Amino acid sequence: MLPSALNFGSSHTRMSDHYSSFLRTHEEDVVRAWVDEIYADSRINLTTLVPYAQLVDHLPDILDELGHLLDKTADDAEIQEATRRLRSLAQVRFRQGAMIDEVARELMILRKILGQFLWREGLSTAVDLWELRDALKRADTFFDEMIVQVILIYATSYRPPVETRSSIWPPPRRRDPTR
Repeated sequence: MLPSALNFGSSHTRMSDHYSSFLRTHEEDVVRAWVDEIYADSRINLTTLVPYAQLVDHLPDILDELGHLLDKTADDAEIQEATRRLRSLAQVRFRQGAMIDEVARELMILRKILGQFLWREGLSTAVDLWELRDALKRADTFFDEMIVQVILIYATSYRPPVETRSSIWPPPRRRDPTR
């Protein structure tokens, strides 16, 4: 017999109705776990570059945006648009002197921490595991797109001006080749 947490019957809890609430409730725990990992990772020197308050000040915005996207079962286009709105993290980190790999690692660590929290919550509330899997896939897409924004900010910040080329920011959207 399956444990009640893995019950796929009609009595399961729909976690998607409360991702934002869950992330707000556990924000302090998520931040604490994230900070512990950031300080423990010898490849990240952010802790020597910025004070604690500046290190964590972007986390509430990221958690709010991600919770909203998970609640509404956002598609890839909505996730991409949300990460464009959050690109200021990369801009701030660039100005603070953080290396691109450090910013990518901080996002990778946050992805890992949130995945652990969501799995724990999902298993403890008898959530539909298919729904949880889909939410985690959307969260992965969100963090992948956040890392893309970091790459874009750093690349455009270091790109030398080229006279034969016009610069447009943000870059125009590519046409979908399937249309």
